[in-house]
Amino acid sequence: MGRPRRATHLKILAGERESRINRGEPIPSEGEVSPPAQLGDAAQQVWDRLAPDLIDKGCLTGWDADLFAVFCDAVATYHQCRAVIGSNYTTKGAVKDTTVKAPLWRIMLDCVDTMARIGGKFGLTPSDRAGLDLSEVEPRPVYGPERLLS
Repeated sequence: MGRPRRATHLKILAGERESRINRGEPIPSEGEVSPPAQLGDAAQQVWDRLAPDLIDKGCLTGWDADLFAVFCDAVATYHQCRAVIGSNYTTKGAVKDTTVKAPLWRIMLDCVDTMARIGGKFGLTPSDRAGLDLSEVEPRPVYGPERLLS
């Protein structure tokens, strides 16, 4: 897997070659970011806990709401499976006197994978946060040509 792309404003600040800078990069319009209506109660709690800070930092926009909702669903599902499975990660197997991993264990691992992949896009893991530099970023997106000069 190759190195992830750097944001355009970071390329400009770093003095990247002009041919590598996308001057026509689309920018989401400012506006209220609201969760999708079909978000469950547990996922809504995750949204309510994390979304306000991400919106304030400019990491979550209206364009990202659906993807972030998938992240919230994964977190909620993980916690629900964890509550059901408790500390017993095995169950009786089909063959007499055997044990196998509980099916909920696989679901939990899938949720962890989803959380890591999607959460990283929003800077929700320590290693992904280390790659973000918000010191030069305006609290709200700037529109027009001045967004590239600030």
